[in-house]
Amino acid sequence: MAKQGLGMSVRTYGEREQKLLQQVLASGKLSSLAGGKFVPELEKKFAEAIGTKYAVAMNCCMSALHIALLSAEVGAGDEVITDSEFVFGAQAVLYCNAIPVFVDINPVTHNMNPNNIEKAITKRTKAIIATHAWGLPAEIDRIVEIGHKHNLLVIEDCAESILAPYKGRNTGNWGDIGCFSFQSSKQLSTGDGGMATTNDEKLAKMLRQDSGAPTSGSIAYNLRYGYRMTETTAAVGLAQLERLPDFIEGLKINAEYFDEAVAECKWIELQRGPDEAEHSFYKWAATFKGEEYGIDREDFKNAIEKADFSSVSVGYTHMPNYKHSLIKEHLAYSFHCPNNKESDISYPEGLCPNAEHVIPRLLIVRIIQSEETAKREAEKLNKVIMELEK
Repeated sequence: MAKQGLGMSVRTYGEREQKLLQQVLASGKLSSLAGGKFVPELEKKFAEAIGTKYAVAMNCCMSALHIALLSAEVGAGDEVITDSEFVFGAQAVLYCNAIPVFVDINPVTHNMNPNNIEKAITKRTKAIIATHAWGLPAEIDRIVEIGHKHNLLVIEDCAESILAPYKGRNTGNWGDIGCFSFQSSKQLSTGDGGMATTNDEKLAKMLRQDSGAPTSGSIAYNLRYGYRMTETTAAVGLAQLERLPDFIEGLKINAEYFDEAVAECKWIELQRGPDEAEHSFYKWAATFKGEEYGIDREDFKNAIEKADFSSVSVGYTHMPNYKHSLIKEHLAYSFHCPNNKESDISYPEGLCPNAEHVIPRLLIVRIIQSEETAKREAEKLNKVIMELEK
């Protein structure tokens, strides 16, 4: 039986946020460029929470991914290894006019399979972007070991995995740079916003060059980006960070209800592991394996839709990254850049068989909700399962 929570996983913006926002407005400094103190304070406290030496605030996680790649000097003619389930890393690679190279996932964890990385490395490879799927840490120690063996920068996409320890260290504190999202659906929500973390002083300085103003005294000495966070965003972030550990504990309680709902079901496989990985549950996820037991996937999807869930869905994007229109139809300049002519951009069917099979069968639950709602939705899921097993 799931332990009882205290409503900790319900999204709220309350008195603490209002108080800090009032302080920002009263200061008259809505930007750290004007001397605001909230962005630096959030950076300091976030680094302490993750366990890194440095944290650099950004306007969103995509900006952090982009600048992380620029810090690796990724550009035209280069390749970056990414996973095949979450497309955001690949998009950041295309921002840099480089080529994404996709490796298959572990079918249980949905994270990049380290066993597939080395065969994807070429003389053009500059970096690896490893996503921690749905809040579950990847085997990031193995990924970092492989990356550093080949002198590659390792970037962790921690958009979904804030305060998710692996072997005692949080995600974002393993690779060279960690990238976090504070978008409205995430565990720490500021509406929009993000953060890059690192233990490398040189990388921190490079990240900061693009998280402030793109010019110095209105003079453009080089090409920089203005991906800075506002003071108001940082104020909300500070308030959210204070109660983030309790919030994630609430998510874990909600997840237990869904664990119990499928506990006796042989044809739904939980997204868990590797050993010593602690899930922070951006989403509760599992894989439908009903075909192996005579249960049709369309029947399952129809039953889920008929049950009228508020938070349960099947199939995610229904396709691996290389089947998205952007990549399949070569809509980015990277695919036509003469400097990339040596890269293989064919992305054939069967390139990542696990991703192709698993993604359309992915069962996802949005568990940032009240405990009462989670319990009710889990009971409905259990009923759907029992009906299909009759």
